[in-house]
Amino acid sequence: MSLRRTRLLVCTLWGLGASACHGTEDLLEPCDAAARGAPGQAFERCELSSRVEPRANFGGLKVRRSSGRTLVLETTRDAEAHASRRLLARSGDGTVLWRVDEAEGEHFSDFTVHPSGETTLGLERTDAAVGGFDLLRLSTEGQVLSRQPLPVPTTVPSSDLGGSLRPSPFRLKSSWIDALTDGWLRTEARGEDVAVAFLSRVAIESGAPDTPELASGLMALQWADGRYREQWTRVVDGRHSTQPAAWAYDEFRWREAALRPLLAVDGDGRLVVGRTWNTSRCLAASRTFNDFTSLHCKTGQDVTSNVDTERQPFAVTTFTPAGARTGTHVFVPASAAEFVVFDMAVREGELALAGTVVTEGGDGTVGYYPATPGAQNLMTPYDGYLGVLSLDTGALRFEHRVDMGRADHFSALRWTDAGLLAVGGSGWDRWYGGMSISRGAGALLALASSDGQTVRTRQAGPEGQDRHFHLLGVDSDGDSLVAVGLAEAPMTHSGDVSNTAAMTFGGLTVELR
Repeated sequence: MSLRRTRLLVCTLWGLGASACHGTEDLLEPCDAAARGAPGQAFERCELSSRVEPRANFGGLKVRRSSGRTLVLETTRDAEAHASRRLLARSGDGTVLWRVDEAEGEHFSDFTVHPSGETTLGLERTDAAVGGFDLLRLSTEGQVLSRQPLPVPTTVPSSDLGGSLRPSPFRLKSSWIDALTDGWLRTEARGEDVAVAFLSRVAIESGAPDTPELASGLMALQWADGRYREQWTRVVDGRHSTQPAAWAYDEFRWREAALRPLLAVDGDGRLVVGRTWNTSRCLAASRTFNDFTSLHCKTGQDVTSNVDTERQPFAVTTFTPAGARTGTHVFVPASAAEFVVFDMAVREGELALAGTVVTEGGDGTVGYYPATPGAQNLMTPYDGYLGVLSLDTGALRFEHRVDMGRADHFSALRWTDAGLLAVGGSGWDRWYGGMSISRGAGALLALASSDGQTVRTRQAGPEGQDRHFHLLGVDSDGDSLVAVGLAEAPMTHSGDVSNTAAMTFGGLTVELR
């Protein structure tokens, strides 16, 4: 591994998706008030600090800043392949203020921070056959204010059931857990209340054979008198099947993207659920909500198979604050041979997507590249993808396909006053004939202007080469930012021949203060 010189790449948008880029080096300076200037200039001008925790240590999955504190959901995996998570809060100087650790038989799925500074943590009791999702409310000091199971839904309208689901359609239970699993229970604050989106195995009648089928839902809950109470629940996707193809090790969570839901709440109170759109989910929407015809679900270019992990069209369904379903839009970029969305965010009626894309040329071919000059093994040219769409119409407002020279992706993003902030990994290689990665990633950060005209990229921390150094979460507070991820993380075949010690990882933190 080697440390890279900090490099800034600035891309200017010509037309939809096309941009011109130029790079500069060694123009960075300490981040004082003069260097910050207008919004966005701090990202371009100021030095980034990076901190590596060697393996086996905790690495960050998600981060949020609130009232001078930084909250991080972290994960670790030891040399015996035992995984665990924790949620911790740090002060501005890095001091740990409080910490909540997973107990045996628990899986921390997601968390959200409320305006009061209190936190809701969504978790799963993995030994529960049904009703395994819990909500944990924590004070600003990390004290437990409430813990309760996610209520069994009682307000699902009959129009959502479509004859294919029983009145309680959800088992409130996921299928499998891993150290890097994106939880199937997602949380977002609605003021001091909370919304949860969840993917669940379907409920079955007593004595009936088990089924791998799934269903997804959205629930709004009110926080009052020290408890959460169901306000309303809607089915997002009825009974369906999603079984993405498996390979040796899924280091960037491609398979997770095919499964888990994403959740966001706009400033006007609208709730947005996003997920990969496949034939089975489309047919479920066709049966229940008449959103699409069954012919379209089977033949449409914006629908993928139930096992596909490479080209994953992305669908978003919007609900009013009172729970009325207002429609589903499906998106896949133009000329996309492969496409995956890893995160989304909404603001003022606009939907932002972060992920990766492989672009076909005008003749329908892909410009594969050799791992080294003259090499016979060709690699797939993934570009980091950022796109902004209208939440009302699904129309694309602008997009950026960020090419740093090899393969790139964005795992997380946040809206900021300066624009769209995204983080992920860069500089990795994936063989064109499969999903094996043969060169590790380094950390990638990007800031796209709100008008879509420019995107600035930064690289920080060690280069990957033999292992991965990549970012999975980001948040911003004014001109400062913090991003978290994994250091010295394994690649596709690191754990072959049962080498569990090689599957450990450490933590990576990148900050601009």
